[in-house]
Amino acid sequence: MNSKNTQIACPQCRSTVALAVNGNTLETPLICQACGQTFLPHFYCPEANSSSRHIFAASRLYVDNMGAIYTFCPDHTFTTYALAADSKPRLKRTPFQAATRFFDSIVFRLSLTIEGWRWRLVTRR
Repeated sequence: MNSKNTQIACPQCRSTVALAVNGNTLETPLICQACGQTFLPHFYCPEANSSSRHIFAASRLYVDNMGAIYTFCPDHTFTTYALAADSKPRLKRTPFQAATRFFDSIVFRLSLTIEGWRWRLVTRR
């Protein structure tokens, strides 16, 4: 049987917990390798964008054939893949992304300054 690798974030320290899955069920609570805390991942039911959503802690996790984690809502028995924000892994920033964000911020501030100067010139007339 092929093992699938999935990732989930620790809500305590926000480090990524990699899970190697050999079957289709994961035992909970999960243990973070970085801080040693045990935690239960949180999911949205029925979807993250739904107006009537609620958050619940998953007591049992399942993994589909593509390696995505899902669970069942204990109140509604809906299948949900929507991890709550505290359980989603964050992407690590690269130096290129940091430099791009810095220069984007500089250009934005410069354009605000130039617009202020332009506005003062126009209103003097």
